[in-house]
Amino acid sequence: MARRKKGSIVGAVAGSVTEAVSTAIDALAHPAATVQQAVAVAKRKAVARKTVKAAVKKAQRKIAARKSAVVKAAKKAAKRARHR
Repeated sequence: MARRKKGSIVGAVAGSVTEAVSTAIDALAHPAATVQQAVAVAKRKAVARKTVKAAVKKAQRKIAARKSAVVKAAKKAAKRARHR
């Protein structure tokens, strides 16, 4: 069962509204900093995307290598069976 925090819902709402307003005022007062922050977040996301893409490609190569090894082994086995 979730524990209730002390305080009222009104207080929580007022706190979140106050925070939202102060954030908006700060963004309007310092637009360059806001843009820099947005650019930094975008760069971090791009790096993360590249990392994921690289990992996916590596996994695909591994799977392809395993598949080709299985196919080669099967062909070899079939060839040996024919010559016996």
